[in-house]
Amino acid sequence: MAEMKEVAPNIYLLKIPVPLRVRNINAYIFRGQKPTLIDTGTNTPGVYEMIQTALKRLEIKHVEQVILTHWHVDHSGIARQFAEQGARVLIGLKDYTKWKKFVEGKGGDLYRDWALKEWEVPSDQLIERMNKAYGNPRQKMTTLPDHIDEIIPMEMLPAGDYQLQAIPTPGHTEGHFAFFENEGKKLFTGDMLLPDMISYPDIWREEGKFTSGLVSHLQSLDIMEKLDANAYFPSHGEPQLDPALRCQETRNEIHKQAVQYDPTRSVFENAVRLNHGTENLAGLFMRLHYVYGWKKIFEQTQKDIDAQNVGQVAALKNTGR
Repeated sequence: MAEMKEVAPNIYLLKIPVPLRVRNINAYIFRGQKPTLIDTGTNTPGVYEMIQTALKRLEIKHVEQVILTHWHVDHSGIARQFAEQGARVLIGLKDYTKWKKFVEGKGGDLYRDWALKEWEVPSDQLIERMNKAYGNPRQKMTTLPDHIDEIIPMEMLPAGDYQLQAIPTPGHTEGHFAFFENEGKKLFTGDMLLPDMISYPDIWREEGKFTSGLVSHLQSLDIMEKLDANAYFPSHGEPQLDPALRCQETRNEIHKQAVQYDPTRSVFENAVRLNHGTENLAGLFMRLHYVYGWKKIFEQTQKDIDAQNVGQVAALKNTGR
């Protein structure tokens, strides 16, 4: 039986065990005029039944909509089952595109491209081994609905007796959304603000170039901090007060971690050093995402320093010194 508790009036946190490093996923059930579920858990035995049992305890006969913070398997896993029961499934368009490619097994070429060019992984064979260790086991943990509805940035979504504003918060994925309930100042943060960890950043193309989601993560922290929420409800860990403080702490942690990046080494070499070798392929896959983000932060810092130096030189010339 999954642990369930009421975390706000008619909002229930259902802690669902998942066979992943994070161990549990928080699904949020909204009871009221429009019964709603935020995130679903993995497509693994017993998960759908856990949620159905929780719904019966809450005397909810039918979930009308499933809102996904992002596409990852612990969040999207059984969305299809709810869609087949008539629920509306909502997700950001960018994440739906990535989710669809993942389920159909069409993301491998893009992954190989960035692993070779951006991470500088030395061989196709090692890339394939990492994919088998990390990606392949997860492919069966999620199911794609025949139809989804796109979440429009900043739109208002009814959930239970509440209204949630969809806040774009890219970083962990390109199309990640958080959801803000303005009246009670409650923020449902998905994986973008967690109490005990920093989620790994995705990688995607932006204006034709690869970029790390860690740069966007820092910008998303600014956005969430300015919402002035009183409490946040993460996908992993317990709900917490003072999300603005956690945004500041997370920002500082990211910058402290980024200091580990050694610009004299490749992304791959940095990741192997931190991973203590290549034996733990799933761990190496995760560390490559982080290190690539640190590299992008380092490059952006160097650009800012260069621009500042140019500005200082120009100012000195203008003063005649």
